[in-house]
Amino acid sequence: MAESQAILLDRVPYRDRDLILTLLTKDFGVIHAIARGARGSTRRFAAALDLFVVSTVSWTQGKSSLVTLTQASVIKQFPGIFESLHRLEVGQMATVLVRDLTFEAPAGEAMFLHLLQTYTALEIADDSDALNHLLLLAVNLLDEIGHFGRNCPRCGAQLEPPGLLLMADGTVLCRTCSSFAVGVPADQLFTDDKSSFDPSHTANLIATLMSGTLGRPYQLRGLS
Repeated sequence: MAESQAILLDRVPYRDRDLILTLLTKDFGVIHAIARGARGSTRRFAAALDLFVVSTVSWTQGKSSLVTLTQASVIKQFPGIFESLHRLEVGQMATVLVRDLTFEAPAGEAMFLHLLQTYTALEIADDSDALNHLLLLAVNLLDEIGHFGRNCPRCGAQLEPPGLLLMADGTVLCRTCSSFAVGVPADQLFTDDKSSFDPSHTANLIATLMSGTLGRPYQLRGLS
């Protein structure tokens, strides 16, 4: 039996009562697990298999590539993400980004911690600042798999919110350099009246960053 802290990246219904899970663990990278009876009971795993939750999970390895989840308990929840549609959409995009990049390179503790840091930031972020944290996550993830750097490509300063600027070629500039460039401010990725969040527009902008850096087309897909 193995045990680790984990964050849910994806879940798919299986048969009548089970779930197939993709979990990002702190100690073992990504695992694919079957949670038997998870759909038929609200008590066995409770909220431990929900989005935006850090849990301790235990599992056993059988003959197939799927491990069998035996226990899951909540360590930390981020209910504040659900209090805003903006933060909820950004949180889902962050989860999808991590899920997708686990196909590019083996996931390790750093990827787990980057996602945890993003959830922690989104929990208390203003709506207008939430997308800065999504951009920062993308930069950090690309850097972890060897495709990017955490520093501004123009001046070398460390990239951190607020004030990040996404350029048309997919590069990201720091707050200082963004004052002298034309791009899309991360804190202005809203529709024209700024009263409603446009997730499709944001997904396209993030896809621009990912495509330009990975050197191939990338589409930010939704969660199952």
